[in-house]
Amino acid sequence: MNKLTLNQMILYVLSILILFAIPIYTIVTNDTTLKGGTEYLFKVEAFDPYDMFRGNYLNISFKEDSVYVNFLKDYNTAREECYVTIGTSSDGFAYFKSVSFEKPKNTSNYFKTTGYYRSYSQEYIIDTPNRYYMNENKSLRAESLYRENINNTYVKVRVKDGKMVIVGVYVNNILIDTID
Repeated sequence: MNKLTLNQMILYVLSILILFAIPIYTIVTNDTTLKGGTEYLFKVEAFDPYDMFRGNYLNISFKEDSVYVNFLKDYNTAREECYVTIGTSSDGFAYFKSVSFEKPKNTSNYFKTTGYYRSYSQEYIIDTPNRYYMNENKSLRAESLYRENINNTYVKVRVKDGKMVIVGVYVNNILIDTID
């Protein structure tokens, strides 16, 4: 039987630590955002696809997923990392206020994402969180409820330190997970 050298043992332990560190880091940052982030409501469009490997989930599409930008600047039409600031309108729903390529210094109402410039409409299209997993037994009822109330659907998110996490999807002010 081969004996492991000290270097092999150290490499083995480091690889195990990295294997566990990545999901733990994701869980901790999402939990921190959920507990202490600023809450926003966004109007959404959703549908319920089925994926053999991931099961049923709501694929969420924010109704407003872009920011009008100054056409005089030189924007990249390929996807690139950016920071998006968030504002709230008079009806209580949030919207994407501006996009920048440096971390905003005067506000904490932003999240880090990717996006691209659409030159013909002078818009910067923003990538948003787009999957909401739910109980598979409730997903068909949730989909039909959504289709019946397409204009009364919104998502609640929390934003903190450049991270955006989906809290829940609501139809007619009812959390979709509580539907029977």
